[in-house]
Amino acid sequence: MEELSNLIEFGKLLTALVAIAAAVWAFQKWRARDELFPRVFFEVSINFIGKRDDQIICELVAVLENKGIVPLKLRNMIFVVKGLLASGTLESGGDDIRHQLDFKHNLLKGAFIPSGWNYTFIYPGVRTEYNYVATIPAKAEFVRMQSDFDYEEPGRSHHAAKVLAVPNFDPD
Repeated sequence: MEELSNLIEFGKLLTALVAIAAAVWAFQKWRARDELFPRVFFEVSINFIGKRDDQIICELVAVLENKGIVPLKLRNMIFVVKGLLASGTLESGGDDIRHQLDFKHNLLKGAFIPSGWNYTFIYPGVRTEYNYVATIPAKAEFVRMQSDFDYEEPGRSHHAAKVLAVPNFDPD
């Protein structure tokens, strides 16, 4: 009888150790997958609408899709549009842009999120479009748009960029 009691106690101890080992394994697997890390699709573009008074009306668009499982909170979603003018020369930039083509002229700078908002959020599985309507000089031939945002966590940010040819709206 005492042997059976010892065997039952050993079984309880073994079950507890297996349960602890399984919990540690599950936690490590969850941590390695980083389930709470934001997974976001982020793309920018410009829709060129038309020309008026030597200005081109355009719609700047940022598309974000939350592909993760937690709500995505972001703030300070800004954009910069730089351009190459038809009369300008093509030159490479410095180390700060890794010697890529330098879009020298600052055409637009602004924010997709109003300054009074502390943040905006996107639920998991949701795709959201932000837009901003403005003008650029008609003498712009190519543009580079970049947008950046900060995650809610300090020190973490994300950016997207795109280079586009500005269409010629002048009748031939």
